[in-house]
Amino acid sequence: MDIKKFRNKLQRYLKGTSNETESAIVEAWYRSYQSAEEAEISAPEKEAIKNAIRQKINGATATPVKLNWARYSIAASLVLVSGIALFFYNFKKRSSENIVYTTLHTKAGEVKEVTLPDSSVMWVNSLSTVRVPVSFDGAVRNVLLDEGEVFLQVKHKTTQPFRVNTGLLQVQVLGTSFNVNAYAALKRTSVAVATGKVAVIAGGKTLSFLTPGQQLMFDNQTQTHKLNNIDVSATQSWKDGDTYLTQANFDELAVVVKNLYGLKLKAANPEVARYQFTMRLRRNVSADEALKVISLMHNTHFKKEGNEVVLY
Repeated sequence: MDIKKFRNKLQRYLKGTSNETESAIVEAWYRSYQSAEEAEISAPEKEAIKNAIRQKINGATATPVKLNWARYSIAASLVLVSGIALFFYNFKKRSSENIVYTTLHTKAGEVKEVTLPDSSVMWVNSLSTVRVPVSFDGAVRNVLLDEGEVFLQVKHKTTQPFRVNTGLLQVQVLGTSFNVNAYAALKRTSVAVATGKVAVIAGGKTLSFLTPGQQLMFDNQTQTHKLNNIDVSATQSWKDGDTYLTQANFDELAVVVKNLYGLKLKAANPEVARYQFTMRLRRNVSADEALKVISLMHNTHFKKEGNEVVLY
């Protein structure tokens, strides 16, 4: 990086005279110091940060120094740039620490419907953990999905984006309805859009903008993703008691069985583990009835031992 040129860009950015390219360079530099959860700078934060940094720059450059300028200007600039990066980090850290969250947990067979502080509505699937702010006072409305699945109908607010943060992905909207599935056992995270438009971000990089009928599947291990066209109604039917599986693998079936009945489904051998399942499971059907339907799919049998079910 040419420190002198970058400092000039930074000065113009702080004065509001930078062009689009220069602004992008400065903000990209800033994002390189951030984690995935801190991927963007809101307008109010920009102003507060600009004022503080302007004072630092003025203080650092106010008094001329009669030394070897070629050597010391580079060193001073590096210190300044590093100091600004640290300021960005601490500013964002303080902001996040001030937020008070309420944690929601759901049990097996339980689905909760929750009205959020901004009047948005969230459905929380079984065996999920979600953290919701007591109030949406900041520049961004943040919800943290630690485990499980949620479907949201977000109230539109142009000046206050809404974000759902999972362990690896950030889903951002202004107002729309969408589903996020982040069960750890599946080793992948999926985002499906019912209405509106959704941005999916990983590590500060936008992976895709999704529109109704599109789904993004993100592999948590390889950090790769793919897009699918889907039946929108099937992705949200779980909140009304129906779960639809289409060519689902054994792990996906096992998650659904655990969610509905609190039972751990296991395959007796590798052949069973490779089976795929296309079916509908209803929340108001007993576990034994559901297991009979599952067994009929591939002419298998099951045996229960406590909370464990073996398919063979």
